[in-house]
Amino acid sequence: MLNPSKTDCITILSAASELTDDAILPLDHGRLGLSRNGMQAAAAFLIERACFQRHQEGDGQYAVGALSLQGRLRLEQLANG
Repeated sequence: MLNPSKTDCITILSAASELTDDAILPLDHGRLGLSRNGMQAAAAFLIERACFQRHQEGDGQYAVGALSLQGRLRLEQLANG
């Protein structure tokens, strides 16, 4: 069971919230200011919970699309509570 930090989840969700529907964001821990393990745990956690309209995964690298309704709700929940 993954247990990512709230801050890591908010960082990824916030970055994805800026995307248009057809864009995709390669998740780079350095660019996002996260640790590699923290980013991977948060990305896997959020992907498992269908927070993105689409995602790609390969060789331990993640890329995500715009937020799904679930992702928008989760971002609001994490940011406000």
